[in-house]
Amino acid sequence: MSEAMQQIVEPCPSCGQPIDVTEQEPFSEVDCPACHATMRARVHFNNFTLLELLGEGGMGAVFKALDNNLQRKVALKILKRSAGATEADWAKLATEARATAAINHQNVVKVFSFGEDHGQFYLAMELVEKGSLDGLMLLQTRVAEAQVLEIGIQIAEGLQAAFEGNLIHRDIKPGNILFAGPHLAKIVDFGLARVLSDEAQEAGEIWGTPFYVAPEKLDGRPEDFRSDIYSLGGTLFHALAGRPPFDARTASMVVLKHIKNQVVSLQAFAPGVSDETAYVINRMMNKEPHERYASYEELLTHLQYARQKLQKRGAERGGSSPRPAMKAGGTRLFPGLLWTAAAALCMACAGWFFWFGKMHEPKPLRTEAAPLIEQGQQALNAGRFDDARAKFAAAVEAAGARQPERNWALAHLGLACVLLGKESQTAETFKKLEGDALFDAAPVPQALGRFFRNLAASSSPGVSSSSNYESFGLLVGGIRSWKSGDEAAGAVLLRRFAKSRPLPPDDWLAKLKPLAESTLKSPAR
Repeated sequence: MSEAMQQIVEPCPSCGQPIDVTEQEPFSEVDCPACHATMRARVHFNNFTLLELLGEGGMGAVFKALDNNLQRKVALKILKRSAGATEADWAKLATEARATAAINHQNVVKVFSFGEDHGQFYLAMELVEKGSLDGLMLLQTRVAEAQVLEIGIQIAEGLQAAFEGNLIHRDIKPGNILFAGPHLAKIVDFGLARVLSDEAQEAGEIWGTPFYVAPEKLDGRPEDFRSDIYSLGGTLFHALAGRPPFDARTASMVVLKHIKNQVVSLQAFAPGVSDETAYVINRMMNKEPHERYASYEELLTHLQYARQKLQKRGAERGGSSPRPAMKAGGTRLFPGLLWTAAAALCMACAGWFFWFGKMHEPKPLRTEAAPLIEQGQQALNAGRFDDARAKFAAAVEAAGARQPERNWALAHLGLACVLLGKESQTAETFKKLEGDALFDAAPVPQALGRFFRNLAASSSPGVSSSSNYESFGLLVGGIRSWKSGDEAAGAVLLRRFAKSRPLPPDDWLAKLKPLAESTLKSPAR
């Protein structure tokens, strides 16, 4: 801690003027008092060079950084001065960092090193850049049950490995679950969470996100691995239900203690989730620790059983699954708004599904339906909508039960009906698409299936959309908005489609760009 009061002076890169940046946080912007140029202060942190701010929270910030000794990029978490760590805290942080670094498990973010620079503690960790569960939940609202179970299993395995090393996490939440690849989730932030949790508890404060904090922590009772099980359960609950298990708008201890004594029921907010999954999540979130799982082995057995049953039912149904009914009401007045929101999700998720899909990519169209769809697209671009409808109807027949060919043919047929103003035929076509939508239990075909289902549902008044697959939704949504008279919303979506670059194996959708351009030149209803 001897470095804490040392002055830090850095030269302005433009004019060379020395600038005192002692009180500046790492990577912060500073204006030169001499030439008024803007510079980044404190980009060098011991042997690390800060490259990019990845995220910031109450206790610190995370940067992408270059380890100049090993010439590799890392995630550098720097504890803020405002966290007020004492000498005792530094010793605890060092102990926890060593313990976390000793964990060698694929579902735990690896700690490479730790240290101090000018009074600020840091951890150098494995760089995980494929997003977080928190970010995924913002994009999808409700994450698919199969995906949530897979994430739950992997994080439980990581927590089990940490527990075998005498570590509990104490701050499990969606933001601390990171994705390193298509099917690889990792838990991060063991060391800092444990030490700062102790400090908060001694000060009578709450450490941890109120949505996921275990009830025993609020009562001042000892925590153990079952507290982590509770927080993981709350996290999975949120991912499945699209909302936290409790509506805790305040961090008041009195209010939190009251709501945490209520019984949790996943089925109340996610009625479409399987009974096996609901049982596991509800048990994980029991208010009494002894009524939760007695070991990670037992928890993992039940999570794996729930996944197995879900996969079996999916295979028996050909990949489809029942969907909770959604109440109609009022959405006819706002088609542009709904499609704009759907399109934003569409574009934001494109990158996610690109890397997520490499292991289970849907195959390109290869059957006799493919040339019929292509001929129909040519007819659409030429303005021959009746001819296009006939081609797409023939493509549906040619595809038979083969997927995703049948779904693509139905989606195109629905688009042709929209362009012709055939509302009853549009509704009938999209109803068929909704029934056939989910066709495979593998992750990426499931994602494509959910896109078809949401596309179909969003074409019926009274049902909202959260479309999340590539660019076709932009085209359909743009044309529907344009045809309904909402030129502004339609134009936004159609221009986005025109600028989109559909990824393989569906890059053939780019052949519909002339349709978007011609629609923009046509009069709206």
